[in-house]
Amino acid sequence: MAIAYQSDKGPKRAENQDAVGAFYNKAGEPLVLVADGVASQAGSKRASELVVSTLGHAWEQASFEDEQTVKGWLVHQADLANQAILLAGQKDPEVDRMATTLVLAVCLNGKLLVANAGDSRAYLLHKGKARLLTFDHTLRNELERKSGQVYEESLPDANSLTRYLGVNKTVDLEWTTLVPEKDDWLYLTSDGLSKVLSVDEQVNLIQPGVSRPGNQPTLGSVLDLSDRLAVLAKAALARRVPDNITALLMTDLTNPKQKVIGANEQEVKSRLDWVGQEEQIEKEEVRNKEVDQQGRFD
Repeated sequence: MAIAYQSDKGPKRAENQDAVGAFYNKAGEPLVLVADGVASQAGSKRASELVVSTLGHAWEQASFEDEQTVKGWLVHQADLANQAILLAGQKDPEVDRMATTLVLAVCLNGKLLVANAGDSRAYLLHKGKARLLTFDHTLRNELERKSGQVYEESLPDANSLTRYLGVNKTVDLEWTTLVPEKDDWLYLTSDGLSKVLSVDEQVNLIQPGVSRPGNQPTLGSVLDLSDRLAVLAKAALARRVPDNITALLMTDLTNPKQKVIGANEQEVKSRLDWVGQEEQIEKEEVRNKEVDQQGRFD
C-alpha cells in the first residue's frame, strides 16, 4: 500500500485552510483524513488543523480488531476534536464561529471504512471510474434526499453546509463501509478541485491503474502517486482555482504494508512525460496570462 497527498492554497486565497494527513496505529493500519476549514468563518484554518492532528495523533496510540469498535472510537475522537474547536473559540471570541468539514477513511481487516461531515469527498477509483463514497451535506442535497424533489441552485443558501465540526456541540458523521478489490484506489479531496475540474477530468488526470512508459515510477508507488497529484494540482492552478486544493491517493487497499509521502504547500512539479496532458495544461496557462494582461490594459 502507498499513500501520497498534496495541498496548495491556490492563486486567489491568502492562506491554506485545508488540512490533510495519514497516520498509522500500533497495528500498522492507516487512517487518512482531509479537512477543509469553512472560509467564511475566521479561524477555520485552525479548526481543520485541530481535527486532523487530534484524530491522527490519537490513532497512532490505538489498536483495533473490529469495525464497530473503530467507528465508535472515531466518533468519540471527532467529538473531542469538536470540543477542542469550541473551547478555542470560547478563549478567543474572534474565532468562535470557526468550523471545518471532514472526510476520513480507515483500512481494517480487508474493509474500507469511510466517514464524512460536510462536502469534502471520498471516491473509490475502480477500473478507471470514480465511485462517490460520501454525501455532500449541503442544504439543497439534504432537502432533496428528504423530500425526493429536485431543487435549483437558486434556492437560498443552497450550498450552505448542514454538517461540520465547530459551532455546534454535536458531530454527525455519515458512514460507508465496503470491501475493496485488489486494484482499487482511494481518492480523498476537498471541494476546491471540483470548482474547476469535473470528476471525470480529475480521474483522467490521475489515470488510476495506468502504467507509464517503462513503468517508471512503479505503478501505485509513493513516487507514482505524488507525480499524479502534481499533474492534478497543476491543472487546477492553470484554471486559476478560486479555492484551496487538497487531494490524497491510497493504492493497494488490501495490502497492510504502507508507505506515505506528503507534499504540502510545495511548488507543483512533475517528472512525468504526459505530453498530451502537459500541452493542454500549458495552453490553458497561456490563455489565462493573456486574459490577465488584457484586463490590466483595458
